[in-house]
Amino acid sequence: MINSPSYLEFCNISKHFPGVKALSNISFRANKGSIHALMGENGAGKSTLLKTLSGLHQPTEGELVVDGKALVFNSATDALEQGIAIIYQELNLVPELSVAENIYLGQLPTKGGSVDVETLNARAREQLKRLGEDFD
Repeated sequence: MINSPSYLEFCNISKHFPGVKALSNISFRANKGSIHALMGENGAGKSTLLKTLSGLHQPTEGELVVDGKALVFNSATDALEQGIAIIYQELNLVPELSVAENIYLGQLPTKGGSVDVETLNARAREQLKRLGEDFD
């Protein structure tokens, strides 16, 4: 994989907030199918970097390259359209919602302006089946 073209690249990414330089010239490459861990002390910029990747923050400087294309994500929806989503460590479920609604929270399928419950349940059933779980 060393000679493989990278799928994801952070190229000199910096992120500044008023009075704070959260990220400074971060460069990183990841090949498709590779697994990486992002570790560091509290306040090191891990969450800021991931929020930049997922479109919640825009870099002050630098560029994000996905599959050879420089991209700008102005929202999490932009990132999701490119297949990028973040699952945060603190998993918060909404007790009032069904299992299927919690799985697809923020991505509920709609039909005619309402949640398409049939599609929602079918998708959740398929995802849980892949994990070896039943869905009722």
